[in-house]
Amino acid sequence: MVKNGVSFFSRKLIATFVTTILVAMVISLLNIDMAIYEQGNHFVGWTFFFFCYVGAVILVYGNIISIGVELLQRKYFSRLKWLYVGILGIFGALFGIVYEDISLATFCFFIAIFFAFLDLWLMKNSYKTKQLFILILSPILILFCAWLYLQISSPPVPPFTQEDAVSFATSGEGTTISEFPKEIGTWTGTIGEYEVTRKTSVISIGQEEYEVTFTEEWREGEISGSSLISYIVDRNSMTINNSEGNFPPNYTKNPESNYIKSAE
Repeated sequence: MVKNGVSFFSRKLIATFVTTILVAMVISLLNIDMAIYEQGNHFVGWTFFFFCYVGAVILVYGNIISIGVELLQRKYFSRLKWLYVGILGIFGALFGIVYEDISLATFCFFIAIFFAFLDLWLMKNSYKTKQLFILILSPILILFCAWLYLQISSPPVPPFTQEDAVSFATSGEGTTISEFPKEIGTWTGTIGEYEVTRKTSVISIGQEEYEVTFTEEWREGEISGSSLISYIVDRNSMTINNSEGNFPPNYTKNPESNYIKSAE
C-alpha cells in the first residue's frame, strides 16, 4: 500500500482532515450572526463543532465508499479516474437524498467531488513532502486568518457597567437574592408583621469588575435583624465575596411594598 509516499490509509485520513475542516469552516460562515460581538471566537467554536459531526460522516460513510470504489477501480476501470470522482459524487448526493433535502444533497455532492479530487491529487503527489505539508497546514492558516479578520471586523464589545453587573447578579430565579431589587435601589414594605427593607447596591473595584451587595433589614416591634451578602461580578462570572448577619424570618406572602430607586 506504500509506494515511496504516504500509505493508503494515511492518504484517506489526510483527505478526510482537509475536506472536513474546510467544509466545517464554510458551514460556520453561513451560520454565524454578523451582528454579534467577537465573531472570530464564535466562528472557531462553530467550526470545531461542525468538524466533529462532518468529520464523523466523512470518516465512516465517505471512506467506506471511497475505499470500496477505489478497490473496484483498480480491478475494473483503473484508467477511468473521472468515474471514481463521479461515483463518489453520486454516493455523496445519496446521503442528502436520504433526508429528502435537495440543498443538502447538492452540498454533499460537491463535498464528495472535492474529496475525490483531493484523494486523486494525493495519490499522485503522496511522495512530495513539501506539498503534503502545505496541504495539511493550509486549512489551519485559513482558519486563523478567518478568525483574525472576523475578530477585527466584529462590532466592539460595549463596556460592562454597574447596571450590567447588577442585572447579571440578579438574573437567577429561586435564589437567596431573587427577591431583591433587580436594579440599584431600595425596596421597602410590610411582609406579614414585619417591616422589611431590601437594598441592592454596587461599587466598582477594578476594570469592569464590581462588588454587588444585597442588604436586608427587618423589624417587628422590638425584634429586628439584618443580613448582607455580596458578590464579585465581572462580565463572565460571579463569585460570593461576603456573607454576614442573621437569617431573615419566614415572611408571609403578598407584601405591601414601596420601591425606591436609589440615586447611588
